[in-house]
Amino acid sequence: GCRVAIVAGVRTPFARAGTAFKHLSAIELGKLCVSELIQRTDLEAKLVESVVYGTVVPSVIAPNIAREVSLLPVLPKGCEAYTVSRACASANQAITDAADQILLGHHDVVIAGGAESLSNVPILHSRGMSDKLLSFSRAKGPAQQLRILGSIRPKDLVPITPAIAEPSTGETMGQSAEKMAKINHIAREDQDQFALRSHRLAAAGTEDGRLTAEIMAVYVPPKYEVVLTSDNGIRTDTSIDQLQALKPVFDKRYGSVTAGNSSPLTDGASAVLLMSEERVRTLGYE
Repeated sequence: GCRVAIVAGVRTPFARAGTAFKHLSAIELGKLCVSELIQRTDLEAKLVESVVYGTVVPSVIAPNIAREVSLLPVLPKGCEAYTVSRACASANQAITDAADQILLGHHDVVIAGGAESLSNVPILHSRGMSDKLLSFSRAKGPAQQLRILGSIRPKDLVPITPAIAEPSTGETMGQSAEKMAKINHIAREDQDQFALRSHRLAAAGTEDGRLTAEIMAVYVPPKYEVVLTSDNGIRTDTSIDQLQALKPVFDKRYGSVTAGNSSPLTDGASAVLLMSEERVRTLGYE
């Protein structure tokens, strides 16, 4: 049977939301990452048959991120592209789907990955405001338009920000994590120790080059004066005492999940190059 090869992977640094990448969209981050992957692997871009890409919070204006990323001038016009969504596992789902397509014999060379810009979560109008704007666009004559404008109240102007919450229960990930910790008896001490270990390993991996080897430097437009070369959310100086001093965020009374032992909201993108075993051999990749 055919096997799927992971030829190479690259990612942008992960930047805390509202910092270095705050003016870059998920699509822009994805394009930067995919073009870097093609350059690093010296791949003849016309060989890429498909781009499978994931995102958690899609842009309302351009929801099909994979198609936008695949429109890079270097990629062939016939390159197939589709977006997958599976909450935080969207990029993993993209890689799984890409591997499946290769296993099924549909493609030999696929780029898969994901991007997120939590700095740029879409802000939506309230239902009332949407209705009024729609009526305004259909209004017959200035008198009717004025009447509709006159009916707008302050409450209509309050925007809606999509919470990273599960719609049927309204629970955020943090609340969900609290519930999970309680059900599985995961003590605050264990969560803090695990968080400390994560920061220490990330700091060590950045220091010795293991992480930075797969990270591309991002020169931030429009002036390109800011350049990010590694993740800016790693707390190299944190200690167990500092972590234990933090108060719970989601369940202030009985909770154990804090800002220190949760993952931060970040912006970034990643991409991997997948090929069928046969194609890897003919192209001479490892």
